[in-house]
Amino acid sequence: MRRVYLWGLTLFSLASLTCGLATGPGMLIAGRCLQGAAAALMTSQVLMGIHRWFAGPQKAKALGWNAVTLSGGAALGQVLGGSVVSADVMGLGWRAVFLLNLPICALVLLLGVALLPRENPSPARAAAGAGSDTRGALLLAASTLAVMLPLSLERPWWIWTLTVAALPVGACFIAVERPVVASGRRPALDLRPLTDPTARWSLVAFAGTTATYIALLFVLSVYTQDQLRLPAWQAGLVPLGWVLAFGLGGPTLGHSRQAVARRLPVLGCALLALAYALAPLVPTGRGVAMWPLMLVLCFGGYGLGVTQTALLNLLITAVPPRFAATLSATVNTLSTVAGVLGVAVFGSLYPWLAARHWAGPSAAWTTACAGLALIAAGSALAASRASTSALPARPVPAGAPRIRRIPNPFRPLPASSTVATKAWRVVRRGAPPRW
Repeated sequence: MRRVYLWGLTLFSLASLTCGLATGPGMLIAGRCLQGAAAALMTSQVLMGIHRWFAGPQKAKALGWNAVTLSGGAALGQVLGGSVVSADVMGLGWRAVFLLNLPICALVLLLGVALLPRENPSPARAAAGAGSDTRGALLLAASTLAVMLPLSLERPWWIWTLTVAALPVGACFIAVERPVVASGRRPALDLRPLTDPTARWSLVAFAGTTATYIALLFVLSVYTQDQLRLPAWQAGLVPLGWVLAFGLGGPTLGHSRQAVARRLPVLGCALLALAYALAPLVPTGRGVAMWPLMLVLCFGGYGLGVTQTALLNLLITAVPPRFAATLSATVNTLSTVAGVLGVAVFGSLYPWLAARHWAGPSAAWTTACAGLALIAAGSALAASRASTSALPARPVPAGAPRIRRIPNPFRPLPASSTVATKAWRVVRRGAPPRW
């Protein structure tokens, strides 16, 4: 984990240098793709490290500081990015934004080498990871790209056929992973933790809130520049309060009592839905007239910070530490897919309504916010299910009928079992997931 993070940071530095020295669009796009891959290597290690290195209340505090770090980095990036481009440092223009990453990455690399703990993998873990699951990794990448590409590209029209192909490719991925798990090797993505209801509902709520946040950033940028006629640098500062409030919401979990902490995912989603509902109702305009909307966005950012920190705490509590890599990969992949899906839906809905003579930009903004509020409300229901399923089991009274749990669908059965036998075993011999 330490080694992967440091290599990802090194790769991100090289990608930033490539973007800063780009001689054309092709080189810039290649550098940005490399930046994305390197960032994925780094961010996937953060949640994994929190899951493995912290226990009990310390996990909640670590997740809170993670939210503060994300918030502070995003806010500082917005301010520095606009200032550096406007200042045109040494005549570099936009290139200075990428070159500024180099001294920052060098400092973080030195801190990482000095502070990140070293891990000595156990023989069992080393043996489990000895056989690489190449087929599973390729099928997982193919199914993810089949969903992402149609949402990211407008042309050609036939690119949407890839979405249909994602279903059979995903089914093949599950079929390939089952024997890998049965043999004790490390799969490309272990699906067994998803059999826990707390993990499933937490991921649903996390994906819903992430989709609304990314979609809001896109729609808000278009609305403030096209409808309110704000300059680009000022439009970029409008969601700054949201980002800062997100950082304030993260540590709330670590300072809450257990009874209150269980309700935080639902309360955060409710506050997020309320902010979306109020956004089109408050007066907006140029200059100081933007303050009412920025204040509403602060409430939304706080609700999102509370929700996502509490949901991550539920996830890492429900999933055993040995599945930390699977959990981190699932959260990061799901966040990316949800964000792209949110931008694709609302990024298409807003301009379409804004261009209609019977709607216009104001109606488009109101409709988009209403849709985001509905998704946030649905995420609140999912968060409620996650919180309820995470409650400690009550003692069963003597003589009460025993409720059987659904067996783990990813635990492979003997090859000799027929379909009828498998179905009969599910009905007659329900057993808890064997992780």
